[in-house]
Amino acid sequence: MFKYDHPQKNPIFDYYAPLSARFRGLLSIPHSGEMIPEEFKLYLSGDERAYQEDVDFKVNELVDIKKIQEAGIGVLVAHVHRVCVDLNRAENNSVLFWNENTQGKKLVLNRPSQEIVEKMISTYHRPYFEIMRSLVNDLEGKKSAPVSMIDLHSMPSHPTAYHLKQNPKQKTHRPDFCLSDRHGKTCSPDFINFFTSQLTDLGYECTQNDPYIGGFVTEFVDQFRTNNIQIEIKRSVYMDETNKVLIPMQVDVLKPLLTSVLIKGFENFDS
Repeated sequence: MFKYDHPQKNPIFDYYAPLSARFRGLLSIPHSGEMIPEEFKLYLSGDERAYQEDVDFKVNELVDIKKIQEAGIGVLVAHVHRVCVDLNRAENNSVLFWNENTQGKKLVLNRPSQEIVEKMISTYHRPYFEIMRSLVNDLEGKKSAPVSMIDLHSMPSHPTAYHLKQNPKQKTHRPDFCLSDRHGKTCSPDFINFFTSQLTDLGYECTQNDPYIGGFVTEFVDQFRTNNIQIEIKRSVYMDETNKVLIPMQVDVLKPLLTSVLIKGFENFDS
């Protein structure tokens, strides 16, 4: 079922299956997609620069997916832009959620009917969680230990007006990585502490549950027997946030390190 070295193609996401006989866990990347399906263009502003502001830009290129597959880890990478359907929100709150981006730029000009919203949910939201459910169920049946799962994101280097409105007391300085388990709810302390320690030992500044505590993916996976965290990477670690481009030298440093940390963590908690 999982033995191939190319992704399982789907209009909504790619699933890169493990290439090892041992299926160790799952990595989810739900917010790096930049595809705007035609049916959403009727409702959006058309301001592509405004769309770019909050995408987790090229996060799927910050890990060596082939090496992760070879280590027995499956990878889900979404294609659809979060301004259309936000996969880190519950389905009834996912379609065209972002009326404005986090800089206050208008994104949504008008709203589809409830019938169309339901169709969009069925087409673009549910399939991602259906395959996630299937994979985690498969892993649960094969493992005595909790299933390992990581949801990978990126965050702006400084809180925006939107973030400050949500939490006026948050710090303006952000760490290189924020690891989240909904304040201890979704994994054992050893699990989140392992990844925090590994990244800290590499010289990165890390926090737990500050400024993010995890999102819908983290909540969804928590219904299973899992060790499950969200990891946010500060965008200035790997990209030019103003011009929306990768910084190759920084990516070349980050990619092998992050890949190694993820593999070590999945291997460490595999039994």
